[in-house]
Amino acid sequence: AGAAARVAALGHSLTISLLGQDRPGIVHQLSSVLAGHGVSILELSTATRDAPMAGGVLFEARATVAAPDDLPAQTLTSALEAIGDELMVDIEVQQA
Repeated sequence: AGAAARVAALGHSLTISLLGQDRPGIVHQLSSVLAGHGVSILELSTATRDAPMAGGVLFEARATVAAPDDLPAQTLTSALEAIGDELMVDIEVQQA
């Protein structure tokens, strides 16, 4: 009931998926954009895995977030895509 109550209080629920080359600062930049838009992280899971074809380590993250009702999903998606381009990671935002 805790997460459901927080979503009800904060607005609508979204799922964010991220995949790209591992590097320091990915979670920091992601959480900074979310906080800047008044979005609360309800759940966050991260993992790394070898990427032999790319010659490095891939970082994966999946977050369930609660966004304010007055925040259009496209506004958040655009902001996340901007950091995705900067970090060279793929980011998807979907209705949860």
